[in-house]
Amino acid sequence: MSDFDLLRIVSRLEQSKAKIVMFADGFVDEVWEIVNARANLNDYTVYSQMRQFAERISNSRTGGIGLEIVKKRRAFGGFSANTGYASARLGVDTAVIGVFGKDKPDPVFEEVNDICHLTSLGAPATTHILEFDDGKILMSYMEATHSVCWKQIVDILGMEKINSLLSESDIIGVGYWSLLPAFDEIVSQVCAHLPNDGKKRRFFFDFADFLKRDKTSLIKTLQDLKILNEKFPMTLSVNEHEAAALFSIHNETMDDEQRPLLKKIEYVREQIGLDELVIHTPHYAAAASQSEKAVFTMNQYIKKPLRSVGAGDSFNGGYIAASLAELDISERLFVANTAVSFFLQSAKFPELSDLLGARC
Repeated sequence: MSDFDLLRIVSRLEQSKAKIVMFADGFVDEVWEIVNARANLNDYTVYSQMRQFAERISNSRTGGIGLEIVKKRRAFGGFSANTGYASARLGVDTAVIGVFGKDKPDPVFEEVNDICHLTSLGAPATTHILEFDDGKILMSYMEATHSVCWKQIVDILGMEKINSLLSESDIIGVGYWSLLPAFDEIVSQVCAHLPNDGKKRRFFFDFADFLKRDKTSLIKTLQDLKILNEKFPMTLSVNEHEAAALFSIHNETMDDEQRPLLKKIEYVREQIGLDELVIHTPHYAAAASQSEKAVFTMNQYIKKPLRSVGAGDSFNGGYIAASLAELDISERLFVANTAVSFFLQSAKFPELSDLLGARC
């Protein structure tokens, strides 16, 4: 049983009247399974583990390899749509700005449009995803996000609308750094246009796979954010692979044990100079902030999730909602873990009522 008062936490989430705005990507996710062996039209097995697929490729050695793929679903994806939608499902007033459709949003974003204030900058990018029980391979065609820049945002929304959104927002999210070449420009321009009204706004970032860009670019971005963090507190959320890459920059390794990880996450957070660092993995989550003691919490491991693509965004949506409700760091992780547990077992982003019955 959880030591947390879930009814009190959900009540706090319900009472929150805060708002967020999310920039500036947008992906249509084409999700596939890879057929391992087929007996007939309706009888086949798929590669359930990434290692099995890797061994198939390795065993083929030189030459070609022929594979059959089966479509699982077509869904909206990307940071702004997924994390924005996850937050909105938990009652957060959410605006999302990104590439969702050229003339009107692609039908796949209809659910997002129903509960978020959605503005499209152009046609979406596409990600082809090979999904396994223990992970996924994402292959993104990024032409659409390559063109996203601050000028495009201003040309489509206008400064009056942008200023209104920024003025009303309590958290500004920007992602994914690895897939959005104009990430640094967008963050700096948003900071430059935030009103000096005394309101304490926070930035929230999901960088996605660090290895998609070079180490020099990552270090520069972190250095720029460190300077901006002096005025605008910032949260960086990473998965276990991204955390390992981040730790390695500071000559540290990831540890799955609580005590060494807590010490290291506090050290790395201090080194990167951001207000808050959050790590989420299939087995545990941890967070450290400038004003709160680092926390480590075990998750319920879901061996065969109904859906894994979007799990990190569900975690982030829960964490954002909990932050807006001014819950403490342990409670923020609890809400985020509860949200992702529900997502993995139901293939749906949770609503507030779902948190009450979720197993985490």
